[in-house]
Amino acid sequence: MLRTGTVVKGVVVLAVAVAAFLAAPVLWLAISEDAMPPSSSLPALPDGARVVAEEKGCGSGGCWLELTVDAPAGMSGEDLASEVLPDGEACAVRSVLDRRRVCTWVMEVEAGSAQFNMQYDRGPL
Repeated sequence: MLRTGTVVKGVVVLAVAVAAFLAAPVLWLAISEDAMPPSSSLPALPDGARVVAEEKGCGSGGCWLELTVDAPAGMSGEDLASEVLPDGEACAVRSVLDRRRVCTWVMEVEAGSAQFNMQYDRGPL
C-alpha cells in the first residue's frame, strides 16, 4: 500500500519536472545569444508565395532570421507584405508549450518580393 507521503513526493517531483520542461526554452533564450526562431514561425503565406532565400544575421541585440519571399503571380511585393503582416510587424508566442515570443517585421519590399525578419523577443522574462 502506498503511503500519502510517497504520493505527495511523487506529485511534487512530477510538477517540478513539468515546470522545468516548460521553462527550459524561455530560460535557454535568456542565456543563448545566437538563438533564433525557425522559418516555420513566419505567419501564413498566401497560396503561391514561396520562400526563396533564408539567411541568418547577428548583432549586439541577438540573432535574427531573414527570409526573402517571392509573391505569387499577380501580387506585388507590397501586397504580399501587407497580407502577411498587415501592421508591418507582429509578435506572438510560438505555442502553448513554447512561450518564447517571436517578433516578425517587414524589412524590405521589392516589386515581386518581400523580406521578413524574425527574432525572439528578449524582453523581461
